[in-house]
Amino acid sequence: MMHGIVFFKTAVLPIIREFYVRVLELPIWLDQGACTIFRNGNLLLGFCQSENAETEGTITLFFPNRSAVQEAYKKHESLALEPPKDNPRFSIYHFWAKDPEGRNLEFQSFDHPLEPHLSLEDGLMQRRSIRHYYPSPVPDDILNKVFELCRYSPTARNLQSYYYIVIKQREALEQIVNLRGPAGDPILASPYAIAVVARGDLARRKVQDACIAAYHLLLAAKAFGLGTCWVTDMDRDEVKSILNIPQDDYVACLTPIGYPAEEFALPKRHEVSSFVRYL
Repeated sequence: MMHGIVFFKTAVLPIIREFYVRVLELPIWLDQGACTIFRNGNLLLGFCQSENAETEGTITLFFPNRSAVQEAYKKHESLALEPPKDNPRFSIYHFWAKDPEGRNLEFQSFDHPLEPHLSLEDGLMQRRSIRHYYPSPVPDDILNKVFELCRYSPTARNLQSYYYIVIKQREALEQIVNLRGPAGDPILASPYAIAVVARGDLARRKVQDACIAAYHLLLAAKAFGLGTCWVTDMDRDEVKSILNIPQDDYVACLTPIGYPAEEFALPKRHEVSSFVRYL
């Protein structure tokens, strides 16, 4: 696997550093003295001191949705050449700006589903429990790509005891929610739900295998821009009967899956020093 960096020559590296750090708030990924490399999600963008500046091309920063583009416009309105607008040719919503040396900056969102693009760090930090969804179901080809990533969920002794049940029968979901009570309501918020299960006849670590497979599913869904919500307390005889699951198997959770109709800012978290000990 290879990774990449896009480099530009700059005649005013200190000014460029100040702009991309202070104004655009891009973190410095690597400082090499004469070259500074910034990181924006999975984009590595480098500037190297030179006698002449390279200003051709476009640096595009894309966001998860239109509202995020609008927020970026409010923050950088003084830089923007015009307000955000639709571009039906490419099915995007965007606005343009310039950096201090005149490079084209584009701020945009795509109006269609995307292949995975989040870095592992972003996926881990940004995954949220989603309880409201748009009514459009996830296309089967996208769902199959999510499950393709789920193939790599680790299991005890690589016995691969986990499996997933995609539940599209509304009646079955309603029966399960009636058993679970109000805490199960998110299951009905999306067009369908997924049960994460591990085979009891195959592995002695069925609980661990199923729970790891469940979180693998949540992260894989996030990679495709999908929302999920881990609904617990589903390892019940009645649930297994509705879903035709053998009694010896373990049900880690049920989760809705779909396109999120809500978004959340990063919540406050404990400092590392408060939950890590070294012996």
